[in-house]
Amino acid sequence: MRRLSTVVLAGGFGIATLVSLSGQSPKRPVPAFDQSAVGARGYFYVGGNYAGEPGKQIMQGQMYAEVVAPKRVRRPYPLVLIHGAGQTATNWMGTPDGRKGWADYFVRRNI
Repeated sequence: MRRLSTVVLAGGFGIATLVSLSGQSPKRPVPAFDQSAVGARGYFYVGGNYAGEPGKQIMQGQMYAEVVAPKRVRRPYPLVLIHGAGQTATNWMGTPDGRKGWADYFVRRNI
């Protein structure tokens, strides 16, 4: 495992050197969006229990929930987005081509 890590790091260094020598600035690995409309961002888990033999237990049955709230809350109840059809909550955070997702859309509009 240590030998593989060394090769990967050396390969990564070579790529970084080639990019910097070419004069082009590297692209960001993750899309970054303006967060000025966001008043609070957080997450929590609901439910779940530990399963398995002692010392090898894993958590199962939990639900991950992410909260993105606008700076100015105008409604008494939150807008809840629920994914389905085998998708994940990341569908609300952005698009595969790097555009903002529905969560940012609604936060910008104080919904």
